[in-house]
Amino acid sequence: MRALQRVVLLVLLAPLADALLGPRRLAPRRTNAARVARSRRGTPLAAAPVAGASSKVFAAATGAVSRLVVTTALGAATVKANIVTPEQINGLAKVVYNFFLPCFLFTTLIRTVATYGLSPELLLLMPFAACAQIAIAFLVSRFLLVPLVGVKPQSAAARELTLSGSFGNPGVLPLLFFDALFAGARDASLLPRLVALTSFYLIGFTPAFWALGNAILADDDPDAACLVVSPDECEAERRVDRAKAALGALLKPPPVRAALGGLAVAACAPLRDALVGPDARLANVFAALNRFASAYLPSASLVLAGSLIAGGGGDDDDAPPGLRRIVALCLHRFCLLPALGAGALFGLAKVGLFPTPRASPLCWFFLLTQFAMPPAQNTVVMFQLRDDPRAAKRQATTLLVVYAAAVVPLAFLFNAYLTACGLSV
Repeated sequence: MRALQRVVLLVLLAPLADALLGPRRLAPRRTNAARVARSRRGTPLAAAPVAGASSKVFAAATGAVSRLVVTTALGAATVKANIVTPEQINGLAKVVYNFFLPCFLFTTLIRTVATYGLSPELLLLMPFAACAQIAIAFLVSRFLLVPLVGVKPQSAAARELTLSGSFGNPGVLPLLFFDALFAGARDASLLPRLVALTSFYLIGFTPAFWALGNAILADDDPDAACLVVSPDECEAERRVDRAKAALGALLKPPPVRAALGGLAVAACAPLRDALVGPDARLANVFAALNRFASAYLPSASLVLAGSLIAGGGGDDDDAPPGLRRIVALCLHRFCLLPALGAGALFGLAKVGLFPTPRASPLCWFFLLTQFAMPPAQNTVVMFQLRDDPRAAKRQATTLLVVYAAAVVPLAFLFNAYLTACGLSV
């Protein structure tokens, strides 16, 4: 609990420090000297984000992480005071998985398609990019992160590390960042377009997370085992049966069905207009689903907080040391993956398979940020659904510390991404 208090104190003091230092950084942006310096750089588009953006990016980083950490801390206090019991936390995790998260995905996709339509960039590129990023992170986690920490490849600790390293936070944290950075941007279309990219990114991320994530942790589910890279535990002997079992495991999670269902409804104009059109006859139904969708983030934060406090006894014997695990995850998620992601995008652009950063700056910025996100919050929900409170507690503790440590590297990376893509905030 002392560690939790220190983390919360650090995150609460960070915005105060930025508020004291911020005005000094921002003042030069309005001077003539600043304008002359910008003109001398030769590329005004590249220089625009640098002039004062770093302070705003740092404020966005501290603000976004602070919201999640403080929400978790308040939830932890309710569990510590026995206002919420461990049994209720486990039940809430099932409600999040079976209802709140599906409502969030369903309504978000319909609203996005109703606003922006089904462009190839949204419908094809974003889901494919999500799967490609997860594949890269999974391979690096399995074959580099686990040996780096020094745990047995087939141990529970190795599976937990692989899960944490494979999946970043795809929606909640990026949206908090985007809102903090672009809510008052000169180009008012930037923020809603980033929300649209996030929504369709989740179409690819959601099936991969729940199917591959469960497969990573599976030691008793033959259908999920069919999705693992080495499916030795899969009971199906024929390839056709193995493919059917894998497809069933892929479509089984309620969030996956909700995402696909939302996309199907959004693609059907009569159904979509009945929910969100100007003369929507089912507007009240959509409003009710939106209300349940808004419960997703606070409920997931409470599950994380409850797991942190009510997780049971100490760590398993084969769990990695706390400091080593946190340092390895930070290096993996904030150094190695961003470098690999940027290298992959620049390589594709060099050979003509992907547009350059200046040709498609918003798409580049979005994909680069996804490579830099800390581990997904829903990994704690996944452990709760598997009735493994000790693993959920380890994961919640790790996430809380990693998220607090993410402020500085995320501020640095976001500022670099803004500069590389020529975006102004």
